[in-house]
Amino acid sequence: MAAIQPFRTLRGLRTSISSLAQPPSDTEPRTTDWILISVVGALVVLGLFMAYSTTFYWSVSEDGNPMGYFLKQLGYAGVGVVLFIILSRVDYGFWNRMALPAIAVTVIALIAVLVFGTHRFGAQRTLFGGSLQPSEPAKIIILMYGAAWLASRRKQVTNIRVGLIPFVFFNALIVGLIALEPDISTSIIILLAASAMFFMAGASVIQIILSVGAAAGVAYLMVTFVQHASNRVAQFMNGFESVYQIKQGLIAIGSGGIFGYGIGLSYQKFGLLPAQNTDSVFAVVAEEMGLLGVALILGLLLVLAYRGLRIAQRADTLFGAFWAVGIIIWITMQALLNLLAMNGYLPLPGIPVPFISYGGSSLISVLAACGILVSISRGTKILSNSSDIDEGEEEQPRGGITEKVASANFRRRDSGTRSARTNRSKQVEDSSTEIIGRDVKFRPRLGRGSDTTGSGGSVRWRNGRYGTGTRDARGR
Repeated sequence: MAAIQPFRTLRGLRTSISSLAQPPSDTEPRTTDWILISVVGALVVLGLFMAYSTTFYWSVSEDGNPMGYFLKQLGYAGVGVVLFIILSRVDYGFWNRMALPAIAVTVIALIAVLVFGTHRFGAQRTLFGGSLQPSEPAKIIILMYGAAWLASRRKQVTNIRVGLIPFVFFNALIVGLIALEPDISTSIIILLAASAMFFMAGASVIQIILSVGAAAGVAYLMVTFVQHASNRVAQFMNGFESVYQIKQGLIAIGSGGIFGYGIGLSYQKFGLLPAQNTDSVFAVVAEEMGLLGVALILGLLLVLAYRGLRIAQRADTLFGAFWAVGIIIWITMQALLNLLAMNGYLPLPGIPVPFISYGGSSLISVLAACGILVSISRGTKILSNSSDIDEGEEEQPRGGITEKVASANFRRRDSGTRSARTNRSKQVEDSSTEIIGRDVKFRPRLGRGSDTTGSGGSVRWRNGRYGTGTRDARGR
């Protein structure tokens, strides 16, 4: 792929992704994104510190061991790191083939949660006694399927009937199952990530307006008919002072100042701040590490987002580009919604902060997603850009005509003088030919009595002249 200039705006990123029809260049080697790996490592370490800080007194009260919950989180981190390494080494093109069966398994798992799930804190979101939350890995799979779908219908996205409606229907089915748990926040995050991928795929202004209107209508229905969501919105509309969790969170954020009290020295987490190890972990970070600690975590997340969007911009297939955009929007929006809620700007979302909050399903899923980003940065040998293009669509990369389009042109034209331009891999790859740009020069085979000047049969070039095989014969 030819080098793409660094993007300045979302429109620039969208333009960069739309130019991925050309094949990758051999002069642009792909390497592992070590900056992204370093940022992920730093976030995992910070998350482990906060996991110990927010749970050690629970562990002491339950079994007398302050390391109990921390060791569980350390085990989750170990599983996530192993999965990160494996997925970073697996060619991401493999998952394009697995998109359909994976989404089928995901739908079955989400239905199983509604039927057999464990009921905790007013919601039914987990299986196997609360050890597995299917909506977390479902984010990766939903975005994977959406990326594969958009890549295979790149020129049909702007068509409302075959582009917008099927995409909205698919996402509405998945989001509806998650919303019934109820898990409204996760549903909103998936909608945002899917909308970002749809926008990057080339959605028109009318489609964007219709999508925003549909999303607003769905949100209104959720708030109106889902008791869990309507209660939180009603409390927020009465003033965040009436929401106990937000009130205690603001106290923790304000008392931390610039430098904080030190890790482990938060006062609000001792029974005053609800969900201090999951939903309210940002407040504990602010109290213990101060404004600098919050800025450090937000800075690392911003670097992660930038590297992820760069990976999307430089991806060698549309499937990888769309998937990278969806993953980054998911991670950053989840952190942003949590931060805004803890500062009283949004109703409580009930979602963890990526990397920082305690919880196995969240941490493992985020690490797996980051492993996929690393794999996308390294490129794929399974997929090519031609696999992202609908049958019959013409592709015009820089530097010449592609083999797929050339084959189609060969079938439509005479097979006489123009056959030298077509099916290069099968017709001209021998010792007697030489490819020059989009043209082919025939070199005569040296035999008995032959000389090296080259006086073979003539070839008709694009300028209409006939040559004997020398470059001057091309009329240039």
